[in-house]
Amino acid sequence: MSMRTLLSEVRTALTSYSGLTDLIPANKITFARRPQRDEMPGLTVTLGNVDYEPVFTSYAAATTYRVDVTIFGRSADETTEIHDQVKLAFLAANSSNFKIRIFDERYFVDVDNNHQGYVSATWEMASGLTNNTTTILSPAFQGYDRMDINYDYNVSVGGTTALSATEQVYFFDFASASSQATHTVTLPKAEENLGKIYTILMGNNVDNNTLVQLSRFPGSSETVEGNDSYDLNRAHSAVNVVAIKTSDTTYGWRIWAYHGLHD
Repeated sequence: MSMRTLLSEVRTALTSYSGLTDLIPANKITFARRPQRDEMPGLTVTLGNVDYEPVFTSYAAATTYRVDVTIFGRSADETTEIHDQVKLAFLAANSSNFKIRIFDERYFVDVDNNHQGYVSATWEMASGLTNNTTTILSPAFQGYDRMDINYDYNVSVGGTTALSATEQVYFFDFASASSQATHTVTLPKAEENLGKIYTILMGNNVDNNTLVQLSRFPGSSETVEGNDSYDLNRAHSAVNVVAIKTSDTTYGWRIWAYHGLHD
């Protein structure tokens, strides 16, 4: 992508907009000629400041051109009518290379009674997300300054908890220890939640007999640490599990950090 591409697209955006060319012929939409020396109306296009946002990956990903259009007319009515059509032409432009936004506009009359309108637009090199892309941030990156923990002090032995897709930190405890009892925690599908992280905190009464079992999504072939399930059986322990792709075609959950899980 280059300045040549930019200038070509700018001219196309203006000369292909019928609302503008109905008021001023395409040969009066120029980059170099001075229409105030010709029969008016007319307009010229120039480039203003170019902004380079300091990034390390690619200069092109952060380059913004400023395109300035000056309209020359014989009256306020004529000039402002063309002025409005220039704005509409830029707003209607559809580019796969640039994101286009109106930046500034002015109107004035010089000492020779030439009426002049001014429209400035930024043409930013398109990169990254498109205007129609929805970005969903993890709750961990939404500006919260603390963990939002789902507390359950009365987990029923033999019961089941299905983890929510929007809550990522859980504290599980039992009212008391119970011999050979299990509470099942069902994980969502890893394939649909790649990169999602859950933090599980254990209470005092989780042990070798009364345990919390992390189980794969019902009916799926996914794994938890390579198996159907994984047992959490240490009091006051904690674990972080993350959804990953375990091969080219399979998915599952893996422990990437823990405290107190193992002897």
